[in-house]
Amino acid sequence: MVMKPDEFVQAVHAIGPFRSPADNSPLGNSLMVECAFWAVVAAVTLALFAIRPGFLETVEIAAKRLARRRMLSVVLVGLFALALRAAVLPLIPIPSPKYHDEFSYILQAKTLASGRITNPTPPLWIHFETFHVNMQPTYESMYPPAQGAFMAIGELLANQPWWGIWLSFGLMCAAITWMLQGWNPPAWALLGGMFCALRFGVFSYWINSYFGGTVPALGAALLVGAIPRLVKKPTVGCSLALAAGLALLANSRPYEGFVFALPAMLWLVIWHVRHRQWKPTVLKKALAPALAVMILCGAGMLYYNWRGTGNPLLMPYMLNQRTYHVTKPFLWQERYPIPNYRHMEMRAFYCLHELRYYFRSRTAWGLRELANEKFRVYYEFFVWPLLFVFIPALWQMMKSPRWRLLPIMLLSTLAGLLVEAWPAQGHYAAPVLCVVVAVMLYGMRLLRTWRPFGRPIGLLLVRAVILVAFAWTIFSMGEFALNPFQLSPVDHQLPPELERARLAAQLERTPGKQLVIVHLPYGHPAADDWVSNAPDIDSAKVVWARDMGPEENRELVLYFQTRQIWFVDQEDGIMRLTAYAEHSSEPTLAAAKNLPQQDGRIEPQESHHHRGRAGGTHRRL
Repeated sequence: MVMKPDEFVQAVHAIGPFRSPADNSPLGNSLMVECAFWAVVAAVTLALFAIRPGFLETVEIAAKRLARRRMLSVVLVGLFALALRAAVLPLIPIPSPKYHDEFSYILQAKTLASGRITNPTPPLWIHFETFHVNMQPTYESMYPPAQGAFMAIGELLANQPWWGIWLSFGLMCAAITWMLQGWNPPAWALLGGMFCALRFGVFSYWINSYFGGTVPALGAALLVGAIPRLVKKPTVGCSLALAAGLALLANSRPYEGFVFALPAMLWLVIWHVRHRQWKPTVLKKALAPALAVMILCGAGMLYYNWRGTGNPLLMPYMLNQRTYHVTKPFLWQERYPIPNYRHMEMRAFYCLHELRYYFRSRTAWGLRELANEKFRVYYEFFVWPLLFVFIPALWQMMKSPRWRLLPIMLLSTLAGLLVEAWPAQGHYAAPVLCVVVAVMLYGMRLLRTWRPFGRPIGLLLVRAVILVAFAWTIFSMGEFALNPFQLSPVDHQLPPELERARLAAQLERTPGKQLVIVHLPYGHPAADDWVSNAPDIDSAKVVWARDMGPEENRELVLYFQTRQIWFVDQEDGIMRLTAYAEHSSEPTLAAAKNLPQQDGRIEPQESHHHRGRAGGTHRRL
């Protein structure tokens, strides 16, 4: 599964002159689009130099007056971010989940909203086995719980987990504004917060899907914002903010959060040693509150692991890795033996999708291609269209003792991302967002001071960048308003996630409880898998199960005989629901015979029977 790096850039690429096949360069066609962006900025700068409009000066004065009220600015940015996304809901509605990861997060949110940490393994669990979800020893999402906790708030308050993502987005923008106030003059911090709200409030898949990104970015902003405040004047509040940031990072993106936070924590320790700040009052205000929160957080993480896996030191993520995955997280690691998958869909995904990335990483050209892909994705998501101020700003910040920590944290995270075996995704690097914005602002501040021949060209350039970026935002918003579901002009079928949502809504309106047996043909993109269920499968209104052939399905039909039972074939372009009793030619798993034998562990022609909780059987492929 490969996602679009950023819907904002994708909309810009829709402009005719920039439509061309992706190349192997690290930054791809987006660098060409950025050059066009700066050409427009230059033209607007010339126009501003000629016209000298007075309203821009008036707006800046008003913004500076507002920015001096720091806490009010933080609150207003958060509210603006929330109001902006809510205002465009009629044009860009609440997204429908599509990918495995999203359904897994939704399962976690519904589990936490029900007051449970995990769920008992359901009867006949083999029929409900799916991606990124552990079925044994308990039934739960494999992901850390921070994002699921925010989504659970949305589930509790509005019966829709997306509202939790919406809430975390507003908190993220507010926290980034607070963080920037610790490093920049108030007016620049306000500008950075507004930029985050506009840049990520409508177009980013962080808020237009259920993958996440806002929660680790929120945690990182709390951490980085607490550092200069703790150095200047240690307080209990700043200490708690630092600890809360570390806790959010540890429970959303543990690895990336670690490589991001490590330089900051080492820098804090070294600074206190050099300045001999180990006084009792400092320890009481700066260390004790953070330490108490981190101890509670660590105990909670151990308890969460124990409830889910039976081992406090075994994360659900690692259990899922060992059970289902073929490849390991880092480039230097050897792969797992191929498991005995019980479903062809899962075997096809892990063997045909994951395994090819593993083999690619074993070649020089593959490593180069993977690195280029990562640079391109992270550039498009975080830096575009300000690369030309971003690079000089990084260089100047490395020269400054006050600013050096931020580029070090950025480069440390980039190094950690480059050694990951997975293809790049924007939410993997979510912790760096606040640092990226800080670097951009530093570059804009440098640009603003540029006065060739005594002319305020830098000031006008910065104003032009803001105006053009805002105008580009309006253009991209129009692109989404015209086609919010990204429908294809040549493909008359609905996207798979909308087909599933349509069927789910139809079944929710049907009287009684429903069971849907889903046939996913071999060769179908497994990223569009539909088998995902509620935490309590037995009491759910609609249950989705895998088609395992007539013989294996019989036990499922008998167990759910009080339900209305349907069959849907994803090979059927119409995606019709047909009564299972009338389905006279159920697909079989004969196609499994064509799968290659690997590691001597897959035995498609033999039937191995294993009992589930309710005495069911299944066929092992």
